[in-house]
Amino acid sequence: MTIWLAFSAGFLSFASACILPLIPSYIAVITGISLTDLQSKKAERFKIIPRTLAFVVGLIIPLLLIGMGATAAGNLFTPAFSDFLSRFFGFIVILFGFHLLGLLKFQLFNKDIRFHKAFQKKGGLISIALMGMAFGFGWTPCIGPMLSSILIMAADSETIWQGGGLLSVYGLGLGMPFIIIGIAGSTSLTFLKFLQKHLNVISVISGGILIILGLLLVTGNMAYITPTVNL
Repeated sequence: MTIWLAFSAGFLSFASACILPLIPSYIAVITGISLTDLQSKKAERFKIIPRTLAFVVGLIIPLLLIGMGATAAGNLFTPAFSDFLSRFFGFIVILFGFHLLGLLKFQLFNKDIRFHKAFQKKGGLISIALMGMAFGFGWTPCIGPMLSSILIMAADSETIWQGGGLLSVYGLGLGMPFIIIGIAGSTSLTFLKFLQKHLNVISVISGGILIILGLLLVTGNMAYITPTVNL
């Protein structure tokens, strides 16, 4: 359950209002060709897929390290204090949920840091992987509500590998749409238009998930979704 929650959170982060509109330009930089040209250049598919995979790997690496760090930090506290922090952060997660529902507005989560301009020229797989890492760091404010919620769960993990694995699954959920778009080519424009058309619904779903997660943290009932984690 926890793993699926982390993956879903990653996907919903991809579909957030401040990331989704810029995905075509990111795809163009990653692949070296425009999104609408992908279908007509099937001969270059063998180049597109490795570049997209390199981007996603680069995206996951910093999230893995952040997740391990969150678990290490969480294990420093006594059980009693950890329980207090869990309930406190649960309240914060509920506020994040209200933000996604549009009931509260935190301007921090409507901003980003544009690192991708440093990678405008078509480069090799290492450059694309570095771009993935920059993407993860640069969009952290925008994906903050979902990412922070998974980080709180990682901090409550028993081992650093569980925490790192949880954030890796989140990164996979965030990066999987890039892989799908790279493989599907211009037909993925329909997928992007569908997401853009239903941004409000996606935001409501995201907010609802965070509120439920926050309530579980506040009431100390995370055991309902965490026992199945085996990383």
